[in-house]
Amino acid sequence: MQAQEFIEKLYQASQAQGINQFQIDYSQSENLSLKVMDGKIEKRSFKNTQHLSFSIKEGQNIGSFDCGELEEKNIPLIIKEAKENALLMNNEEENFFFGEKREYPAVKRNTPIKEYETLDKEKFLLDLEKTAYTLDKRVKKVISCYLNEGTYQNSIRNSLDLNVSEGSKWAFAGIYLSVEENGVIKTASEYVKFDKKEDLNPELMAQKVVEKAVKKLNPISIPSGKYKIVFENECYADFLDIMKNLFSATAVEEKHSKFGDKLKQKVAADGVTLVDNPLLDNGYRTSAFDGEGYPNQINVIIKNGVLQTLLHNLRTAHKFGVTPTGNGIGGGARGVSYSNFYLENGNLSKDEILQQTKEGVYITDLTGTHAGYSSVSGDFSFGAEGFLIKDGKIDKALNQLTISGNVYELWQDIELIGNDLKFTPDGCGSPTIAIKPMQISCN
Repeated sequence: MQAQEFIEKLYQASQAQGINQFQIDYSQSENLSLKVMDGKIEKRSFKNTQHLSFSIKEGQNIGSFDCGELEEKNIPLIIKEAKENALLMNNEEENFFFGEKREYPAVKRNTPIKEYETLDKEKFLLDLEKTAYTLDKRVKKVISCYLNEGTYQNSIRNSLDLNVSEGSKWAFAGIYLSVEENGVIKTASEYVKFDKKEDLNPELMAQKVVEKAVKKLNPISIPSGKYKIVFENECYADFLDIMKNLFSATAVEEKHSKFGDKLKQKVAADGVTLVDNPLLDNGYRTSAFDGEGYPNQINVIIKNGVLQTLLHNLRTAHKFGVTPTGNGIGGGARGVSYSNFYLENGNLSKDEILQQTKEGVYITDLTGTHAGYSSVSGDFSFGAEGFLIKDGKIDKALNQLTISGNVYELWQDIELIGNDLKFTPDGCGSPTIAIKPMQISCN
């Protein structure tokens, strides 16, 4: 049975049973995945998946039932299970479906450029791997070389006359390799999302990743102590991905964030502006509405160091007495999500930041980020890779580092902000950032 026909029958059956409030969340995706290894196509797979979540509101509770097989005979079971799950819930706060008549913003999603349509994808990957090996004899192993492309469609329909849908198309490729010299092995990765012509050039991509890895060879050690820190833009974007939950209203409820009583107070250094922007042109997570069907909007979380808002879904907004921010998760999850989450650009180039820092450490990679972080206290201790900053320039590579501190203090310790904002595939973005001296241990 076709999805829209099934949704209509489920909708009609729910009405016939006299269910007052219900919602149908549906998504469908197609995904092509290619991988090469040692000059051959190692894996080629195509997946077409669909998922439906049916939810019912009973009193102040919402119960859901998930289904992957859209067969008409399953409709009575889906309704029965969702209703029973709603009756089993015992939430202290009321949950909601969205059904107001609202305008939805027009958005420009990130999509592959037209030239990507004629790309020989298998040849691209084979050339990428081969070039990486031929560029430098120190390339030890191309660990992963892959390409993924796909489409995604999702829709939300409920008994409050909400009926919205949207879709996206995406493609990206990545390579991860290791280099070795004098018994020292270092790794690096590179990715493209085929949104500009240079992304179609496997030789250029191979050159970038090999250069990244080779620069890490012949590392030196430095004494443990406090050093001025400059974070590479992508590296600090990864750090933001770890810290973003601090600004969720659900994290405040669960006492996993200390920002609950800090609204309109200074929580970061002057000039720090943090944004969650689902309307960003060509963003990784650009969308017209959130997972609850609420119209999306730009949310300035921190402006010039002052906390402006937490991120809310329908339930938390009602509880906190504020307007929803369009960060809801739909289906059975009912949580708070994020879109294009980033630190706004400053007015300094990367070179100017290095020159003003003069002496310190340039951090390019973080490891152990999940195990080394406490969301309750904010304390962190991460493995890291980086380079010495000497006379305002990036100097020699450093042996494995450990950086330690507290994320709440980190927001206050930002000294310089670059103008080279860059996003990771996770939807987090940052420019180059300079931080006050931080504790570093070097192996």
